[in-house]
Amino acid sequence: MVKAEQVRKFLSNPLVRWNLRQLSRRNSDTDRTLIKEMIAAYIGQGKIKLQYLPYFAFISILPYILKIDREKLINEIFSQPHYRQAISNVACSVAEFGLNTPQIFASPLLVVWNFTNACNLKCKHCYQNAGQVLEDELTLEERLKIIDELYSNDVAALAFAGGEPLMHKDFWPVAEYAHQKGLHLSVATNGTLITKDLALRLKEVGVNYVEISVDSVKPEAHDNFRGGKGYWARTIEGIKNCVEVGGLQVGMATTITNNNFSEMQELIELSKELKVNYFYVFNFIPVGRGKDIVKSDLSPEMREEMMHILHNAFLEKGVGTFSTCPQYGRYCYQHAPNEVIINSHYGYAKGEYAKMLADYIGGCGAGRAYCAIQPNGFVTPCVFMPTIKVGDLRRESLKDIWHTSKVLKDLRDRSALKEQCGSCQFRSMCGGCRARAYGYFGDYMGPDPGCINNLSAWEKLINQEEEAELLKTGANF
Repeated sequence: MVKAEQVRKFLSNPLVRWNLRQLSRRNSDTDRTLIKEMIAAYIGQGKIKLQYLPYFAFISILPYILKIDREKLINEIFSQPHYRQAISNVACSVAEFGLNTPQIFASPLLVVWNFTNACNLKCKHCYQNAGQVLEDELTLEERLKIIDELYSNDVAALAFAGGEPLMHKDFWPVAEYAHQKGLHLSVATNGTLITKDLALRLKEVGVNYVEISVDSVKPEAHDNFRGGKGYWARTIEGIKNCVEVGGLQVGMATTITNNNFSEMQELIELSKELKVNYFYVFNFIPVGRGKDIVKSDLSPEMREEMMHILHNAFLEKGVGTFSTCPQYGRYCYQHAPNEVIINSHYGYAKGEYAKMLADYIGGCGAGRAYCAIQPNGFVTPCVFMPTIKVGDLRRESLKDIWHTSKVLKDLRDRSALKEQCGSCQFRSMCGGCRARAYGYFGDYMGPDPGCINNLSAWEKLINQEEEAELLKTGANF
């Protein structure tokens, strides 16, 4: 089997980059790159051209090089439009920027779209401070135009978030149109609105993955955190409906804080009982309403234990445990380098390829591999950085925003990160959470105080809190 180092050398070869530049050119009639058209032709979904034949020869030997079944390569990868989007994106990225750790992408692989500010709950940690529809939210026509932009920029995956995206009438036609374009679609929802009929409709419009939040195994604790009564039961019912409809990947998500840390094992067991595909832990970020519960954040030591529990569940219980915590890949590599390494928010691998993938695509992807869209079309580096506007899709193209924003360019340079995040040996596979750095220190290039390697940053926060308490106490006398 080809070695990881051979893959690096192959993609770094000047002749290979030259070929990738040729394949990255676009057909002006179809707005598709040549590599997408070439792969489609190879699997019988497009016209074969003479210029494709040398590449066909290379594709034909790929199964032997990678030790993968040819039918699997064709049916599970090349035949999937979102994989062709991703392959085209990677080809364009290596052609334009070369191979670097972490990889800089020519356009985002993933976009998270806060589709509406409307929400039927009042969650205590809501980054969006959602509730009511904003006056300047996008029209249906503007939303469909954005889908066209995502497709033409080789975005492979689109995640609908909110607010509660299922509350907005435009969600359905936009999701269906995005599916027709070939994007991989996911929906992050509180689950309370998902009846059996609605779960079936999600499947029919082309949604691939539904992620539903559960904050506690105790109904009353979940309901208190979500701002009302009866939500836990409706959420669990929503999960069951998505699982039972079949054809949907389903994830159970939770934000781990001091309030539910002791329930982690029980939450994982609940996810197994519900037969979901993934158990997903979100980092706590002090933004939006989350600023009011900042004292609930985990200490660096607790976060290490959280990752231990997640990794152990993956290795010993076969549970698909993922996290937005960028240190997760580092933890996996340190504690079991020859086992499964979580190399991105949804990706994993085993063996020598795992470390290579973690170095190239691991850790925080804000502004480098992904960005967010707000309900009014503003672009931000991450959904957890809603106040950092880097562009406006009503007035600018995604391509121009992605290539010209100073903030996005800053975020791609991990050598410029401050304190331990900038000098850490695991910088390429982690980089720290940029949203946490910004939320705590007002500096998106600052240290992530949640990491065990950044204890000085955490202690600085503790000292600041203690000083603030003393000043407050003194003012009361």
